[in-house]
Amino acid sequence: MTTLKFHPTTLLILLLPGLGILSLWEIGILWIAAALHEAGHMVAYRICGSGFESIHILPFGLCALPKDPQKVSPNSEIFCAAAGPTVNLLICAVLLALPIGPSKTVLYLLYCNGALFTINILPILPLDGGRLLYFSLTKRFDLQLCETICRRSAWILLCLMLYPLCISLFGDKNPSIAMIWGYLALHNLLRRGSI
Repeated sequence: MTTLKFHPTTLLILLLPGLGILSLWEIGILWIAAALHEAGHMVAYRICGSGFESIHILPFGLCALPKDPQKVSPNSEIFCAAAGPTVNLLICAVLLALPIGPSKTVLYLLYCNGALFTINILPILPLDGGRLLYFSLTKRFDLQLCETICRRSAWILLCLMLYPLCISLFGDKNPSIAMIWGYLALHNLLRRGSI
């Protein structure tokens, strides 16, 4: 039986409307896009024969943890990691192809799916792009070297993200990139061992 876990930091998202960053309507659209992203991963893991231990509710979406991740082959992990961003990309393509006017909801759904694709494809663990990099490397190198490459590439990218972070935070007064950067930096600082 899959358990549903609510991360305490999820309550922080309720501060965003009060700070004038996101409305409850925008948070709802973002959660729909994130749920569809995670559904892509879940379907892919089911195709590969894995169930789920738990689903975590996080501030900006969901995270489903497979029951026996060590039983899933690197090729299957690559397929499963790519499934979420692929769903977001397909939603963008469908929204762009639909013969409907650019309503506020459609434009924001397009924006959310585009942002989820772009952020998740970055080769930084624990993002999907980081998992794609890691499991691609495991086909050629030992796990310790794969971990080292992923950790170093993450820090290089996080350093490169400092400029857009400052522009977003101080120029646009939008802390969203800073929040994502902080989460990724903290995760990579505290992470030990394989993914």
